Amino acid sequence: MLTNLHLLRSVSAIGMAIGAVVTTIATVQANPMLPTNGNTTSARPSLVNRTSKPAVNSNSKKTASAPPIDTVSGAAETALVEHLIANNVTFYGAYWCDHCQKQKSLFGAAAAAKLLYIECAADGEKSQRQLCKEKNIQMFPTWVINGKYFTGSKDLQEIAKLTGYKGVMNFKYRK
Repeated sequence: MLTNLHLLRSVSAIGMAIGAVVTTIATVQANPMLPTNGNTTSARPSLVNRTSKPAVNSNSKKTASAPPIDTVSGAAETALVEHLIANNVTFYGAYWCDHCQKQKSLFGAAAAAKLLYIECAADGEKSQRQLCKEKNIQMFPTWVINGKYFTGSKDLQEIAKLTGYKGVMNFKYRK
């Protein structure tokens, strides 16, 4: 027979488990770009780090954006982004994707803001979900370089190599 303390602990544990399931379901429903076939990819959001709050745009449609980037761009990061722009290198991601946010932070805030970035989340700010579907983007981040798809977060040295960048490479941050 359980004592009152044991009963209280059991009820508390059950409540916490139910709360975790409800949070997971709500997250999946709020992010229609998530894989639904049981496949666990880097596109899944972190339930802990989802800190952005939806904003309301002029159409009264709720949109959400990623948290601000708190790293600083240097000359090497800025030069690399300019090279990426000149070569039409495109970065596909989603505001809720932790790997995408870490990828952007490698560039620093100023350089990341210049990236040719395509938001794939339906509820993301400036969403281009239809383009993401047309391009068959299935994982985040995805880089499209010379028509080839590269998935997953990349170190800036690797991006430089993939794109033929020959400039300054004393990047401030590592993956």
